[in-house]
Amino acid sequence: MERYDRQMRVAQIGKPGQEVLQASTILIIGVGAIGTYAAEIAARMGFGRLILVDRDFVELSNLQRQTLFTEEDAARKEAKAWAAAKALRAINQDIQIDFLVDDANVQSLLPYAGNVDAVLDCTDNFATRRFLNQWCLEQRVPWIFASCAGTFANVMPIIPGETACLHCLMEKMPLFNETSCDIIGVHGALIPMLAGLQVSLLTKLLLGERRAKYYQLDNWEMTFQAFGVTRNPDCSVCVRGETAEVAYSKQPVLLCGRDTVQFQIGSTVDFDAFRTVLQNQDIACQANRFVLTFTFQDYDFTVFQNGRVLVHGTADLIVAKKQYQHFFNEI
Repeated sequence: MERYDRQMRVAQIGKPGQEVLQASTILIIGVGAIGTYAAEIAARMGFGRLILVDRDFVELSNLQRQTLFTEEDAARKEAKAWAAAKALRAINQDIQIDFLVDDANVQSLLPYAGNVDAVLDCTDNFATRRFLNQWCLEQRVPWIFASCAGTFANVMPIIPGETACLHCLMEKMPLFNETSCDIIGVHGALIPMLAGLQVSLLTKLLLGERRAKYYQLDNWEMTFQAFGVTRNPDCSVCVRGETAEVAYSKQPVLLCGRDTVQFQIGSTVDFDAFRTVLQNQDIACQANRFVLTFTFQDYDFTVFQNGRVLVHGTADLIVAKKQYQHFFNEI
C-alpha cells in the first residue's frame, strides 16, 4: 500500500477507500484522447482491474492529444487497446490490465456482463453512447458519460434506476457529429482536465456518492458549471423499459471528417491467407497482431483481424465499395 500513501492521506479516501478502488473492475470504452488519460490516471490510482475496449489503431495525428502512445506505435499502426495495455502494465504491474480490439456491442461485451463495477464512456460518437446507455441499464452498472470538442467538455455520472439516463438528457440523439474533434479540433490541454473530472466522479461513485450532476467545462474561458438533471418520469428507456435501437449495421459507413469509408466483413480475417492474396498481386503490406495495411490504386486500406475494413482517401461510398470489392466478397 506504500505506493498509494499520498492518496490514502486524502481524508475522503483513506485506506478503506483505497481498498475499494483496488477491488474494483472498470470497463473503459474507447482508448483515444479521453480514454488514454483516464486509463493512466486509474492505473496510477490503483483501480484493481481495467478492461480497455477500442476498435482503432494508432495514427500520428493521435499523438497530439492521446497519451500512452508513441511514434513507434503510430509507425507500426498498433491497435490502440493493445498499445495502451502495454504502456499501463509498465506503469503499474500490481493491477490487472485486459484489452479487446473490437467495437463495443452486445456480443463483444458479453464476457464482461455482470463482471464490472462501472463503465467509463471515452468514445467519440453518440451511436456507441446510446448503446452504452442501454447496456449499462440492462446490467445495472453505473457509467460516466464524457465528451469534448474545441475547448468545451461535458461529463455526467449515470446510475441506472437512480439518476437521469442519457436518453433523459438527450431524447433525440444528434444525427450528425457536428462538434466532432475530427471537424473542429480539440484543445490538447482540455483532455486531461476532462479525464481527471471523469475519474474523480468515478472515485466518488465507488466510494458511495450517488448524486449526479451534469458538468460543463470551457478551458479557454476558464469556466466551470454544474447543472442539476432531473430524471424524466416518462423516459421510454430507463422508466418504461423500452429497448433503444442499437442494432449494429454491416452497411458501409462514412467516418465523419476522415475521408474514410468503413466496411464490416461477417467473419474474422486470416492475415496469413490474405497476405498470399496480396503477394499474388504484387501488393506490399504491413501487419502486426491486429492490423494489416496496404495501398491499392492510390487508396490506403486498413484491415482489422475482427473483420473491419477501412478504405481511406475517399468519401464516395460507390468508389470505396469498388475498391473494397476488389478484395472482399461480403458487404
